[in-house]
Amino acid sequence: MNSATSRFCGRAHNDVVGGNHRALIVGSGYAGTKHADALNELGIPFSGPLSARRVMEDPRAMEDPAISVVHVCAANDLHVTLAGQALRAGKDVICEKPLALDVRGAEELVALSRKTGRLAVLAYNYRFHPLVVELAERVTYLGPLHTARGSFLQDWLLLATDANWRVEETRGGASRAIADIGAHWLDLAEMVSGQRIVAVAAQLGRLHGRGIEDHAGLLLRFSDGMTGTLVLSQAAAGHRNDMELSLDGSTGSATWRQSAPTSCGSALAPVMRSSSVARTSSCRPRRRSRPSRTGCGTRASPRLRSRARRGRSG
Repeated sequence: MNSATSRFCGRAHNDVVGGNHRALIVGSGYAGTKHADALNELGIPFSGPLSARRVMEDPRAMEDPAISVVHVCAANDLHVTLAGQALRAGKDVICEKPLALDVRGAEELVALSRKTGRLAVLAYNYRFHPLVVELAERVTYLGPLHTARGSFLQDWLLLATDANWRVEETRGGASRAIADIGAHWLDLAEMVSGQRIVAVAAQLGRLHGRGIEDHAGLLLRFSDGMTGTLVLSQAAAGHRNDMELSLDGSTGSATWRQSAPTSCGSALAPVMRSSSVARTSSCRPRRRSRPSRTGCGTRASPRLRSRARRGRSG
């Protein structure tokens, strides 16, 4: 395995999907259905999705000897209990993030995984997009990295009437925008750059009297001195699920956007544009374009647009 793929998969992965694997999906909400879709595509048999609370009351499904891996797709407050039950039953675990509501719960699961010798991973699915792995391979072409920048924007909790268990601190935890979507961006920034985040300063914003953050701005410092800036929001109108990661180095920069996952934009310093790096990189150098002097792009959430149309027609 090459170095970038090693960072993304680790040494405990299966190399190939095969063998007598059968999975159990615990959690019958959105995440559970998406895990079921993925297992169907891979041709891996599974049971569920089952109600998480029913499994907690009656764990016999988790103790089935035919089950080799348990997918924990329940609400955040149930992760430690369910993942702990699965590890004690001798099963590998794939857990949705965040792993736990607090550091103590996360450390408990890490210790249990080591004690039982079972593989336990978090569902950071974005790191396996082919162009993300490609970017990690070619990040050295950018020269020493000095900046990571980006955003992750959604709008599904924009309105006061938008409700979900994630807005409840007892179920979702003390953080939402950072723990729910920011975790994906932070994971990608570390995996692609090969550096660890060592310091964070954050400004949090809350809407509609909610107790946990709806949007946030983060300043980051990485292990090799790289700095980072990240904007997060689950109340940015017109952004259904938009993540962007950019890395700036001494000789070039590169950007990956979740909205266009099969492409990767890059730009090289003037002295590098005629080099072999520019010719061989699949992240094609971007031509510099003139900024528009007359246009101003705006977005509104689909719900607000439909309301505006009804107002105009009336």
